[in-house]
Amino acid sequence: MFGAEKPNKSDSKQVKKTIITGERFTFNPVKNFAIYEGDVVVIDPQMDLLCNKLTIYFDSKKKFSREAPPSEQNAKGGQTTDKGDGSVKKDSRVEPMVGLGGNVGSIIAEGDVEIINKKDKTRAIGGHAHYTAKTEILTLTINPKLFTKQGVLVARTIIYSRKTGELTAKQAVLESDGVRAPQKKPNGK
Repeated sequence: MFGAEKPNKSDSKQVKKTIITGERFTFNPVKNFAIYEGDVVVIDPQMDLLCNKLTIYFDSKKKFSREAPPSEQNAKGGQTTDKGDGSVKKDSRVEPMVGLGGNVGSIIAEGDVEIINKKDKTRAIGGHAHYTAKTEILTLTINPKLFTKQGVLVARTIIYSRKTGELTAKQAVLESDGVRAPQKKPNGK
């Protein structure tokens, strides 16, 4: 369902990037969050996500050192690189933009959430989705439904682990197309 798939060797040459669009965007690198609002669309190699509001919280524990190793610092403390021919150029290393390099802590999608898994074509809907990167667990709440080849899973809460592939649902009912429950005989047997 919501899971990541391991790339095939043939897929490794394809560009894999995530594109997020919305009517409004707010980014606060000091408080480590980004918010997309209004008709939010996320297009990712593994899945697509649609919602009214998407909030991304970044893990503030991962820091990038702006300092070059001591041997590469000039007398004023600036970073330089000796090309070997006596010329010196400024160090081209730059701090990665917050959110790149895998430092997402959690993601919250709110309002008319729809998640489509591109691998198995399953689709999930609900009013609220919460993903925690550290545990790789996605929780879908507020009238969640999961549409699969086997039928429609309706539950109070649907939880999916990207690590294990395990799906659990609380207060769940599976509405299966074409598969009917056994009928009781008129005499009760």
